[in-house]
Amino acid sequence: MTVDAWKHDAAKQLKANAVGTSWYLDARLLLEAATSLDQIQQILHAQKELATGELKTLEKLLVQRLEHKPMAYILGYKEFFQRTFIVNEHTLIPRGDTETLVECVLEYAKDRNVSETSPLIDVCCGSGAIGITLALELSIPLTLSDISLQALEVAKTNAETLLEDACILLHGDLLSSTGQKYGIIVSNPPYLTSQWCLEVSKEVSWEPVLALEGLGEDGLTLIRRLVEQSTTHLKDGGALFLECDYRQVHEVANLLEAHNF
Repeated sequence: MTVDAWKHDAAKQLKANAVGTSWYLDARLLLEAATSLDQIQQILHAQKELATGELKTLEKLLVQRLEHKPMAYILGYKEFFQRTFIVNEHTLIPRGDTETLVECVLEYAKDRNVSETSPLIDVCCGSGAIGITLALELSIPLTLSDISLQALEVAKTNAETLLEDACILLHGDLLSSTGQKYGIIVSNPPYLTSQWCLEVSKEVSWEPVLALEGLGEDGLTLIRRLVEQSTTHLKDGGALFLECDYRQVHEVANLLEAHNF
């Protein structure tokens, strides 16, 4: 089978099984992962016959995608803020929506000096995408914290790959492992209710429940604890940045106001 034929057949199968919406892109990326042929090479070598070993590898990858396994887990990486982060099934997959959280922090920090904004801690860091991005953009010291040792190992790998300066890695529950005060605390914590976790898409169901479910009937148990802990872990004039579901915005806003944020 040729490169072009396999790509079209794979895209057809993905579409027929309602796997995502980017069927040709997925097929192209799977081809690249199995053959090392990038987009341009796939065009130039469209009629190249795929080797038996390549076809076997491609079959395995396609089966995984047909099971709605996210492309980021199949490929082992995800782009975030124009950088490549390693991910696996122990980490949440960085999303484009979360880049808005990063942009909010950057907007806050742009008119402040480093002494005001540092150090920075990314709580529930997962792959470390948020914290590492901010450390690079702002050139400030970074701490990455997560309750999952497996996620922290991924964050460590990303930090070692992308950061020039070493960061601090903390294994613990929210801010319980540190007595430090921070200029910025940022977090995309688990905030889904148990019911919402049951209603997520087939792709999201591959992601770790530990990184999704926020506990409590409203999913805000962890956010409540983090907000409370932040009051004693922020420097004077420091800032807390959180991500939550749109259905929780008013409750979280009231929570922050109640703690004088």
